Amino acid sequence: MLAPLLLAGALAGCATPKAPTPEPNAGVALPAAWSGAAQTPAGAASLAAWWQRFDDPALSALITQALQANTDLETARAALRQSRALAQAQAATLGPSVDASGSAQRSRSAGSPAGNALRAGLDASWAPDVFGARRSASNAAEFDAQASAASLGNVQVAVAAEVALAYITLRGTEARLAIAQANLEAQEETLQITQWRVQAGLATSIDAEQARAAVEQTRAQRLALQTGVAQSRQRLALLTGRPVGALVLPAGTAQPQAPADLALAFPAETLRQRADVRAAELRVRAAAQRVAQADAARYPSFQLSGSLGLSALTLSGLTAGGAAFGSLLAGVSAP
Repeated sequence: MLAPLLLAGALAGCATPKAPTPEPNAGVALPAAWSGAAQTPAGAASLAAWWQRFDDPALSALITQALQANTDLETARAALRQSRALAQAQAATLGPSVDASGSAQRSRSAGSPAGNALRAGLDASWAPDVFGARRSASNAAEFDAQASAASLGNVQVAVAAEVALAYITLRGTEARLAIAQANLEAQEETLQITQWRVQAGLATSIDAEQARAAVEQTRAQRLALQTGVAQSRQRLALLTGRPVGALVLPAGTAQPQAPADLALAFPAETLRQRADVRAAELRVRAAAQRVAQADAARYPSFQLSGSLGLSALTLSGLTAGGAAFGSLLAGVSAP
């Protein structure tokens, strides 16, 4: 019985395969600007809600509404829940499993009184992860779950960026529309004055036609800008899942400006803050763990199982201690 256990202990320390780890390319030349420390640390936490750095409550509210209404995010959240459940199930295989069992039988044979047989006990089983196959599988599942979380973050970033772009475009178009409206009012006034000067003989009809052409050109620009404002509002309504009429935005708000103290970081750190890059990196790590799992599958596997319990003829005898029984089995199987 002890031979498989002794063999497992002897092989555990020297035969466990290691997952391959990608080595960085030290020969890549980097610009001198990347050799120093970052002026402003750029962490994932500081960029999680990057739109708040614009200090625009309307923009923050729109992005929050879009994140709540987007169907792609619901799909990504469901995939994340599934990945986490699989990771938990895989991690559970690393430890022993214990089950409680109990039975009661009543039998009677010809010429004998009826008899009872009561049993209660625990059944346990464990497959020692000598060569790391289960650990590698658990690590791969955990990396998959982390990759799903990063993919969810990638969808969130994309949705937030779409809303921010539509909102900034809206505010910029509104500002240009206000300028065009002011120019139109000034040009209409200029046209009126020019017409009076023509009537007084102080200007020619050519001057009046030039002033009228400027007015018509600005009116066309105003119409195009009004169309742009309507399209931007429709885009925001679509992203937030609301009717256009229900989209209420404060008037007279200036276009958001990027903060002056943008977070800086080394190139590798900057790339790692991208959710899609993090997800790809985690999937590579999961694949490396599966390579280690496949390598460990070439070695034997071990299994331990046992039971321990009490048996008695009556319930009072069982609760008083009864007769103890137990068993222990060990096995080994080749791939």
